Amino acid sequence: MDAAPDPFAAMVVVSKARERYAFGDGFTFVRPVDDDRAYHVDVTRCFYHEVLVAHSAAELTPVMCEFDANWIGAIDPAKHGFGFERSTTIGRGGSHCPFHFDRTT
Repeated sequence: MDAAPDPFAAMVVVSKARERYAFGDGFTFVRPVDDDRAYHVDVTRCFYHEVLVAHSAAELTPVMCEFDANWIGAIDPAKHGFGFERSTTIGRGGSHCPFHFDRTT
């Protein structure tokens, strides 16, 4: 993000590529907002959670959710011009996992 001319646009491109090529059919992505000011993608089906539930280990799903903390923590709204919010996850009892990116400038 630090080298991108538009860090928000770069994050959206990376997110969409990962949705398509890294996660596949085991996940369902819904985009309630996708414009030049905001990118909101909601995960409504999570393969990780489904596998862990099937093996009576649903309590481990939040551990999978925490892997995102690495890139989430790298977002600096003052520096990158956008913020991120994920208020819950399926693994923490939510109906979906919101990945919401909003420009701050």
